[in-house]
Formats: sequence, structure tokens, C-alpha cells
Amino acid sequence: MSSEDWYRNKVWDSAVEEHFYSKLNRARTQREQYLVIQALTLAESHPLVTLRLINEYFESRKSEFEDLRALLAKANAFFALADFEKSVATYKKILDKEKEFPNYQTGAYLDYPYLVATQRIDNEFACALDVLEKNVDRLTFPIQYFKWHASRALINNDGVEAKKALDAAKIKKSVFWFHQNVGLVGKEYNKTIKQLCKICV
Repeated sequence: MSSEDWYRNKVWDSAVEEHFYSKLNRARTQREQYLVIQALTLAESHPLVTLRLINEYFESRKSEFEDLRALLAKANAFFALADFEKSVATYKKILDKEKEFPNYQTGAYLDYPYLVATQRIDNEFACALDVLEKNVDRLTFPIQYFKWHASRALINNDGVEAKKALDAAKIKKSVFWFHQNVGLVGKEYNKTIKQLCKICV
């Protein structure tokens, strides 16, 4: 690990935590950013640590600049813990925050509906579809088109939307010439792809 990666730890134990806080406590600037980046990095593998770091961020922050990313880390951590109710609630807070600060945007406009669709949270279906419709102009990468169409397909049991999602999953090159692997649909979406194939039949 380079000296610049002390706030991007992918593993976490007492020694790593001690080193992280020794650096964090000496940081003269960007302390809030370091906390949030570390929380985001650990959201999937150490969600409880992420939640603790995010609580610390909100208790000590001097500005709201990192709030969106902090909430995103929190939503991801709740998802990793299979606490989908809290994950949904946090995603909706992110979407509300984006309305206040339209220049700062996340992927919550896709992550929230996709979570609702894949986990069959039917009391959120109408809201999820509304979010998708209002943000269709933000789609750029194949993964974004995939999640947009897949969410609509799963919510509405729509074969046409399922076919569009599957077409997006087949794309093997990004729209960006020098970053052709960016934004593609990975193997982690195989379960959803199987569901979409059933809808298409």
C-alpha cells in the first residue's frame, strides 16, 4: 500500500484501524473526505465499520460537501447487511439531497429502483418507476441502460424492457474509446440476467 492509500483500506482489523486513525488525526485538511472514502471502500466487505465511520462523519463534519457520498456509503452498507428497508430509505434521502444540490449527483437514481425491483419491494414500485422516468436522460453507459430497463422489466414483468436490458448486457465495449471496459455489465448481474431471460420467454 502506498502512503496515499491509508484511507482506501480494503481490509480492516485493529492494526489497520489504528494506522488509519493515526493518519486521520494528523490530517490538517480533507478529514471528512478521508472518512467518507474509507467508508465507501469498506461498504461491501465491512458494512458495520462503514456505518460507524459514517456516523462519525455526520457527528463531526464542518460542511455538507461530502454528504451525498456519505449517504451512498450508508446505503451500500445497509444493502450488504440485507437491511433493504434502511437501504431504500437512505437512497431516497440521497435523491432528495440531489434535488437540493443538482450539481452533485450519484447513481442513486438507478441503484434505488434496481434494489426495489430485484428485491420485489412492491410498496416502492410506483416511486421507483417515477425516479427512472425522470432520469432517463442521464443514461450513458451500458450498465446504466441495463439497470434502467431491467428495473422496469422486473417491476412490470415487461418482456420488451427485459429484451432491452439484455441487449445492454451484451455490449462488450464502452462508448469511450480510451476506456472501453468502463460501464459494462459484469458477472455480478448474472442472476438478474437469468430473471430477465424468463420474462422474455
